[in-house]
Amino acid sequence: GMKKDEIIKKLQNFLVANKNSEEIESLTLNTILKHLGISKGSFYYHFKNKDDLLFQAINPLMKNQTQEFKHDIKKLNSLKEQFHLLFEPFVAEPNNTKLKQIDNFYTNLFFKEYTNKAKLQNMKKIYTSVRNARKSLLFQALKYNDIKVDKKLTILLDFLDTTMMFYYHINKVIYKKHANNEILDLIDMLCNLIEKQYKNKPTT
Repeated sequence: GMKKDEIIKKLQNFLVANKNSEEIESLTLNTILKHLGISKGSFYYHFKNKDDLLFQAINPLMKNQTQEFKHDIKKLNSLKEQFHLLFEPFVAEPNNTKLKQIDNFYTNLFFKEYTNKAKLQNMKKIYTSVRNARKSLLFQALKYNDIKVDKKLTILLDFLDTTMMFYYHINKVIYKKHANNEILDLIDMLCNLIEKQYKNKPTT
């Protein structure tokens, strides 16, 4: 049978090549195995189920992506620009950046499946790691801007993250449109608020 890391590598290449996340998400395990040329026996020897495989393939992609983004946000000069970059998956049409792919993939998956409790349990791991990665980047951006994070601000960021996801999804799925401007306005408004309230005031 195939080695575990070979299977993971194959799936990662497949995910990156097939940018249409909805396609990936609706694939059955059998279709994935057929695409990758892997036998069922080989698969079950290494993985519990499809979600287990997806998690192990996507998590490293996420980690690399997070590192790349850390460098990218350092180069931007304002909190607004940094937040725009980090919430980009919810703004523009997904192009081929891996982050958009992963975000779209899990946002869609989450909304499609969140009525199904068992499914949600499996996915929670991946969903949590996607959110945590973004959160650590948002905190990084705040740090670069001399903003001290307290409990209230942490709650505000969580709220922002959830709001983005719902807003993006509702617009995309229900109204079949992209709410780019409204989302950018919301980010700008929150950045203004954060900078007003939290920026370390220079001591005179």
